[in-house]
Amino acid sequence: MKKPKYPYRIAILMAILTIPPIGATQLGWYFYDQQTGFDYGMIVGTFSVIFAAWLMYEKKWREEDED
Repeated sequence: MKKPKYPYRIAILMAILTIPPIGATQLGWYFYDQQTGFDYGMIVGTFSVIFAAWLMYEKKWREEDED
């Protein structure tokens, strides 16, 4: 699969690092309580950072496109 263009890669990485942790925090807070929501957000945030780092370093998403 071909890599997306550089600006799209940055937007995808930003979305990976913000949307899942915030969503997990909000859902955990809503369905359980404040502490559980915070814990869910931290757990999902850890996996989001690991996935984003894998994309940046293993898939070489942090390098700009060559023309």
